[in-house]
Amino acid sequence: MMTVDTLLFKIVNFNIPCIEDCVPDRDCRVLRSIFNNLNSGLYITENQSKLLVKILQDNAGKITHFTEEIKQSLASPEWNRSFRQVEQIKKMFLDKDEEGDLRITVEFSFNHEIKKTLGEILKKSEDMNVQINGKKYVVEFTETNIVTLIDGLSQYNFDIDDILKEHYTTIKSWSKLEIESQFLLTNIAHQNFQKAITSDLGIDTNIDQRIISDRSMRYKYAIQESKYLGEGLTELIAARSKNRIHVDRNKYSIQEIIASLIQLKRLPLLVVFDNTSGIKCIENLQILSDALENNRISNGIGVYFRLSNDEVGKKFNALIAEKNYNARLDSSLHVAAVISGKLPKFFLTNTWRPMSIIALDSNMGMRHGKTSVYSNCCDCIIEWADEPAILTTKTHLK
Repeated sequence: MMTVDTLLFKIVNFNIPCIEDCVPDRDCRVLRSIFNNLNSGLYITENQSKLLVKILQDNAGKITHFTEEIKQSLASPEWNRSFRQVEQIKKMFLDKDEEGDLRITVEFSFNHEIKKTLGEILKKSEDMNVQINGKKYVVEFTETNIVTLIDGLSQYNFDIDDILKEHYTTIKSWSKLEIESQFLLTNIAHQNFQKAITSDLGIDTNIDQRIISDRSMRYKYAIQESKYLGEGLTELIAARSKNRIHVDRNKYSIQEIIASLIQLKRLPLLVVFDNTSGIKCIENLQILSDALENNRISNGIGVYFRLSNDEVGKKFNALIAEKNYNARLDSSLHVAAVISGKLPKFFLTNTWRPMSIIALDSNMGMRHGKTSVYSNCCDCIIEWADEPAILTTKTHLK
């Protein structure tokens, strides 16, 4: 009996009619591809053999010169050689990025089910900063990611390196209740914590429940009381569950946001302008200027970017000069403004740090831009836009 691969050689090499005239284009491309693999000396995999059998079965009636030979050969398929074995890779391990920081790498040979499962894991996770490089998925080295990945992929028997296993065992041994109780505000008595709070707020500050809730994000303590403080903007910001929140620009104004930040002792402020439109920059600069004046902030303001010297750019630059928004970046600065993705280098060497950030229509969900990376130093990032940024999990205030 003729082997299936020998039969394929006969079909492909037959010219009148050629296979392109007999079978659909897609099937023809697959037959040619398998034929080329056989010719290359690599031979074919078992999955490729099954695909070849199926295509020949489906098209037996169309390849009329070989219809009977196809039926006989496929009745009990035989092959000239053993199928090529494909290395099945399923590994989870630690490696380092270009800066030497540890990260978790998940590497596997193509598998539709694993890819689908991993996609669901990544969508549900709140902490994964994913980089996909061919067959490798790279995520941040965090406790949450360790447990999420190992639990989520357990059914596929990944080869997990010993260090990750040790971390996983340690994390799973923790008692959530016991850990949380250590960080209750009422249980923290360390002097450095008291000094940090006093340095931040001052001795004479009236610390109400809103400020207690707001600072829990900054100082990583827990409170026993419910975080629900009311429906006002200040209360909603103070009770946020993530450091990044979306505020609907159609419901709340910049003036209201700044007023809330003042109540929460959240100055100095960094304002990030979107870089897609000069006209939008002018509009937002005027909105910001009015909001600052209405909140009695008239000095200590620095706008650290300029637009090109065209008609729109001249208006924007002139408005900065008119408002005298050219203060130096130092400890006395109340408000700084930059454009998304273009953070001036002196921000990195200066000791000035924002207590809060407002992104004006800016996609601060893009995690790898200079401005976005710098913003990670802040625990209160407000994205003021019509819709929340797609790439960032955050609280939405609407």
